[in-house]
Amino acid sequence: MEGNIPSSHQEVALTNYRHKGPSFAMLNTVKLSEFLNLNVDQKLYPRLIVMTPNGTLMSYTTPTDIRELRDQAALISMCWNDYTKAAKEKAHSISMEGESSDSRKLETLTIEFDSANIIVRSLQKKLLLVLVGGVPPKRQREFKATSEFTGDPRYPPEELHQETTEPLQERASTSAPEISTQDFKAAAPSSLPTGSSAIEMNEKQKDIKLGILHIQRKKADALAAYITGEFNKADFVMPDDASNPFG
Repeated sequence: MEGNIPSSHQEVALTNYRHKGPSFAMLNTVKLSEFLNLNVDQKLYPRLIVMTPNGTLMSYTTPTDIRELRDQAALISMCWNDYTKAAKEKAHSISMEGESSDSRKLETLTIEFDSANIIVRSLQKKLLLVLVGGVPPKRQREFKATSEFTGDPRYPPEELHQETTEPLQERASTSAPEISTQDFKAAAPSSLPTGSSAIEMNEKQKDIKLGILHIQRKKADALAAYITGEFNKADFVMPDDASNPFG
């Protein structure tokens, strides 16, 4: 479930446009929103967003509280730009000292706090994919942001670490429905099936052990890869002018 992308929506976000010259691709925000809605799970990732790094909302799942959505977009924009700016300043400082500068780009930002996990993936220089996920109730966690630049290890790691996992048997936060292992249809059977079904079962069991954040990250990665692939096939690049996202 966490990695499935509907195959019936290949032209998910782009429309060919012709105006006094060759046709080119432009972002179809309506289609993109429809695609995001198809990939929502109310118990694990109730909200998906595509936005620019400056906080402009391009597409998002519905229904939604628009005020809350804008507050989240502002928080995401602030964090993303702070990390990007810090990396640029570090690279500039290293360059001034005569050493080779670090040209790595920010690819993923994971934000964790009491009521949600937020995973931000870079689609392009001017486009971000955001997954907002539920968490166990009454979780007490200080605000934590984990950045991943080019070449950095994945967060959370795809290995079992007690301090980075949260059991799926716990309930979701009060702002999201209950989360349980039954939602993944992955309860261990009395005897494991053979062949591909056994491999799939083992994969689901591994996901459950790795925890909620891992499953949310896995979904975000699958969505980002699919959308980026569609953009690349159509040679679509988000223009620098965020006030004119349609080119």
